[in-house]
Amino acid sequence: MANDEIASDQIRLLNQAFHKLWFRLMVSRPESRSDKLRGLTFLDIHVISKAYEEPDIILKDIREELGIPQTTLSTIVAKLEKRGFLQRVINPKDYRSFSLEVKPKGKEMMEEHNKLDHEQFRHILESLEESERQEFIRLFTKVADKFNL
Repeated sequence: MANDEIASDQIRLLNQAFHKLWFRLMVSRPESRSDKLRGLTFLDIHVISKAYEEPDIILKDIREELGIPQTTLSTIVAKLEKRGFLQRVINPKDYRSFSLEVKPKGKEMMEEHNKLDHEQFRHILESLEESERQEFIRLFTKVADKFNL
Protein backbone atom coordinates (compact mmCIF):
# COMPACT_ATOMS: atom_id res chain seq x y z
CA MET A 1 0.00 0.00 0.00
CA ALA A 2 2.81 2.42 0.85
CA ASN A 3 4.41 1.86 -2.57
CA ASP A 4 1.11 2.77 -4.27
CA GLU A 5 0.91 5.98 -2.25
CA ILE A 6 4.51 6.87 -3.07
CA ALA A 7 3.95 6.07 -6.73
CA SER A 8 0.77 8.17 -6.85
CA ASP A 9 2.56 11.04 -5.14
CA GLN A 10 5.51 10.73 -7.52
CA ILE A 11 3.16 10.69 -10.50
CA ARG A 12 1.41 13.80 -9.21
CA LEU A 13 4.72 15.62 -8.64
CA LEU A 14 6.09 14.59 -12.04
CA ASN A 15 2.85 15.66 -13.68
CA GLN A 16 3.06 19.08 -12.05
CA ALA A 17 6.73 19.56 -12.96
CA PHE A 18 6.22 18.31 -16.52
CA HIS A 19 3.27 20.61 -17.19
CA LYS A 20 5.06 23.57 -15.66
CA LEU A 21 8.09 22.97 -17.92
CA TRP A 22 5.93 22.19 -20.97
CA PHE A 23 3.93 25.39 -20.50
CA ARG A 24 7.08 27.49 -20.19
CA LEU A 25 8.59 25.83 -23.27
CA MET A 26 5.41 26.39 -25.27
CA VAL A 27 5.12 30.04 -24.22
CA SER A 28 8.72 30.66 -25.25
CA ARG A 29 8.55 28.54 -28.42
CA PRO A 30 11.11 29.62 -31.00
CA GLU A 31 8.37 29.70 -33.62
CA SER A 32 6.77 32.66 -31.89
CA ARG A 33 10.04 34.61 -31.74
CA SER A 34 11.21 34.18 -35.32
CA ASP A 35 9.71 35.23 -38.63
CA LYS A 36 11.61 32.36 -40.29
CA LEU A 37 9.75 29.82 -38.13
CA ARG A 38 6.35 31.50 -37.91
CA GLY A 39 3.51 29.37 -39.19
CA LEU A 40 5.44 26.10 -39.01
CA THR A 41 4.20 23.27 -36.85
CA PHE A 42 6.34 20.92 -34.80
CA LEU A 43 5.87 18.24 -37.48
CA ASP A 44 6.79 20.68 -40.26
CA ILE A 45 10.05 21.52 -38.51
CA HIS A 46 10.77 17.87 -37.79
CA VAL A 47 10.30 16.90 -41.46
CA ILE A 48 12.63 19.67 -42.60
CA SER A 49 15.09 18.75 -39.84
CA LYS A 50 15.24 15.09 -40.93
CA ALA A 51 15.91 16.12 -44.53
CA TYR A 52 18.48 18.69 -43.39
CA GLU A 53 20.37 16.24 -41.16
CA GLU A 54 20.04 13.20 -43.44
CA PRO A 55 19.87 14.34 -47.08
CA ASP A 56 19.49 10.79 -48.44
CA ILE A 57 16.68 9.73 -46.08
CA ILE A 58 13.63 8.51 -47.96
CA LEU A 59 10.09 9.65 -47.26
CA LYS A 60 9.09 6.20 -46.01
CA ASP A 61 11.79 6.36 -43.30
CA ILE A 62 10.68 9.85 -42.23
CA ARG A 63 7.07 8.64 -42.02
CA GLU A 64 8.03 5.59 -39.96
CA GLU A 65 10.26 7.56 -37.62
CA LEU A 66 7.52 10.13 -36.97
CA GLY A 67 4.86 7.44 -36.72
CA ILE A 68 2.45 9.30 -39.00
CA PRO A 69 0.29 8.13 -41.90
CA GLN A 70 1.50 8.55 -45.48
CA THR A 71 -1.30 11.02 -46.20
CA THR A 72 -0.20 13.25 -43.31
CA LEU A 73 3.40 13.28 -44.50
CA SER A 74 2.31 13.96 -48.10
CA THR A 75 0.21 16.91 -46.92
CA ILE A 76 3.12 18.32 -44.88
CA VAL A 77 5.60 17.89 -47.74
CA ALA A 78 3.23 19.52 -50.25
CA LYS A 79 2.76 22.50 -47.92
CA LEU A 80 6.50 22.86 -47.31
CA GLU A 81 7.23 22.58 -51.04
CA LYS A 82 4.68 25.29 -51.78
CA ARG A 83 6.26 27.57 -49.17
CA GLY A 84 9.73 26.99 -50.65
CA PHE A 85 11.33 25.12 -47.74
CA LEU A 86 12.04 21.89 -49.57
CA GLN A 87 11.47 19.88 -52.72
CA ARG A 88 10.78 16.22 -53.40
CA VAL A 89 13.56 14.59 -55.43
CA ILE A 90 14.30 11.07 -56.59
CA ASN A 91 16.63 9.43 -54.09
CA PRO A 92 20.07 9.01 -55.69
CA LYS A 93 20.62 5.69 -53.88
CA ASP A 94 17.18 4.23 -54.65
CA TYR A 95 15.52 5.51 -57.80
CA ARG A 96 12.18 4.05 -56.70
CA SER A 97 12.00 6.33 -53.65
CA PHE A 98 11.82 10.04 -52.96
CA SER A 99 13.98 12.13 -50.68
CA LEU A 100 13.63 15.77 -49.72
CA GLU A 101 16.04 18.47 -50.85
CA VAL A 102 16.19 21.34 -48.40
CA LYS A 103 16.05 24.63 -50.29
CA PRO A 104 17.96 27.77 -49.15
CA LYS A 105 14.86 29.04 -47.30
CA GLY A 106 14.67 25.72 -45.43
CA LYS A 107 18.38 25.86 -44.59
CA GLU A 108 17.98 29.38 -43.19
CA MET A 109 15.01 28.23 -41.13
CA MET A 110 16.97 25.26 -39.76
CA GLU A 111 19.92 27.46 -38.81
CA GLU A 112 17.53 29.78 -36.97
CA HIS A 113 15.72 26.86 -35.32
CA ASN A 114 18.99 25.27 -34.20
CA LYS A 115 20.18 28.59 -32.77
CA LEU A 116 16.95 29.08 -30.84
CA ASP A 117 16.94 25.46 -29.64
CA HIS A 118 20.50 25.94 -28.41
CA GLU A 119 19.47 29.03 -26.44
CA GLN A 120 16.42 27.32 -24.94
CA PHE A 121 18.30 24.20 -23.85
CA ARG A 122 21.26 26.22 -22.56
CA HIS A 123 18.77 28.09 -20.37
CA ILE A 124 17.39 24.78 -19.03
CA LEU A 125 20.87 23.42 -18.28
CA GLU A 126 21.97 26.67 -16.62
CA SER A 127 19.44 25.97 -13.86
CA LEU A 128 21.45 22.88 -12.84
CA GLU A 129 24.86 22.26 -11.33
CA GLU A 130 27.39 20.53 -13.61
CA SER A 131 26.92 17.14 -11.95
CA GLU A 132 23.15 17.53 -12.15
CA ARG A 133 23.36 18.37 -15.87
CA GLN A 134 25.00 15.06 -16.70
CA GLU A 135 22.48 13.13 -14.61
CA PHE A 136 19.55 15.10 -16.08
CA ILE A 137 20.73 14.40 -19.64
CA ARG A 138 21.26 10.72 -18.83
CA LEU A 139 17.83 10.31 -17.29
CA PHE A 140 16.07 12.42 -19.91
CA THR A 141 17.69 10.36 -22.67
CA LYS A 142 16.72 7.12 -20.94
CA VAL A 143 13.08 8.20 -20.71
CA ALA A 144 13.06 9.48 -24.30
CA ASP A 145 14.56 6.23 -25.60
CA LYS A 146 12.04 4.07 -23.73
CA PHE A 147 8.97 6.27 -24.08
CA ASN A 148 6.48 4.70 -26.43
CA LEU A 149 2.74 5.12 -26.45
